[in-house]
Amino acid sequence: MQGEKPTYPRLIPILYVRDLDSEVDFYTSLGFEITYQGDEFPGFIALNSGEFEFGLKEKEDFDPLQAEASFVWQMEVDSFTKVVAICVERALEYSEPKQYWEARDAWEMTVQTPNGYSLHLDKLGKD
Repeated sequence: MQGEKPTYPRLIPILYVRDLDSEVDFYTSLGFEITYQGDEFPGFIALNSGEFEFGLKEKEDFDPLQAEASFVWQMEVDSFTKVVAICVERALEYSEPKQYWEARDAWEMTVQTPNGYSLHLDKLGKD
C-alpha cells in the first residue's frame, strides 16, 4: 500500500452565504435541484445539476462585499439563451455573453448572485 495515492472522485465546494433562502432560490431558478436539506446540518443545503454538486452554508457574519476575495465561481452551461431569459424574468444583474477566445469559439457571461458572488458561465459556441 505504501506509495499509493488516494483518488478524489468528487469535489463538493461549500459557499458561505448570509441569506440562504435567496441563494437557494437563485440556483433552483437556474435549474439546480436540492439534494440535501436536513436537521443534521442546520443552515446547510446541497444542490446539484447532473454530476455537479455543491453546498450553501448560512453564516451570519458573512460579508457579501468579500464574496470574491479568494474564490472565483465558474461553471460551464449548455445555453446562454436560457440563462439570460431567467435573468430578465427575475431582474437579475448579468453581462451579455461575449466571445473571449475566437479560435475555440469560447464564450462567457456573468450573473450576480443574491449574496454577492459573480457566477461566471462559460460555453463553447454561442446559442
